[in-house]
Amino acid sequence: MQMRQLNRQKSKFHWGRWVVLGIIILVVIGYGILGTATKPINQANQEYSKLVLKEHKLSSVQNFYWSNRSGDYYTLIGKNAQGQKTGVIVNAKSKAMTVLPMNEGLSYQAVQDRINQKYQPKKITNIGMSVYKKVPVWEVKFIDQNENLNFITIQFTNGKVVRSINNL
Repeated sequence: MQMRQLNRQKSKFHWGRWVVLGIIILVVIGYGILGTATKPINQANQEYSKLVLKEHKLSSVQNFYWSNRSGDYYTLIGKNAQGQKTGVIVNAKSKAMTVLPMNEGLSYQAVQDRINQKYQPKKITNIGMSVYKKVPVWEVKFIDQNENLNFITIQFTNGKVVRSINNL
């Protein structure tokens, strides 16, 4: 009788080890997939941060945003040499830079608040800056309450919606 109980205990312990090992393997695989998925954006952050620092557009970088609605644009926000909060929008293709004093327009938080207030999205998937018809804009992508994808382009300086695609 004791032999049967001992075998059962060993069997349970054996399965417990496999379950723990399986969970560890899944966590490692998940971490690897996440690292692979974010690698391009992390590389872009490093590359464009170095570029704007080298070109003396910023003396420090605090935020990095990415937009790809009308071409790839990377935005870096930080302090300029005078210590003023400044944004630099870089066209990924041409490397052309648009420098913006951030006090002359809407902040990331102000754009997020406007979208939440006006559209009540289920989830905002991306907010980034780009240049639309030579005007600096915030590009916002969100999922509405009906699970539709929406794109809103908001002018940086005055908050006017200049382009909108809804219910995709």
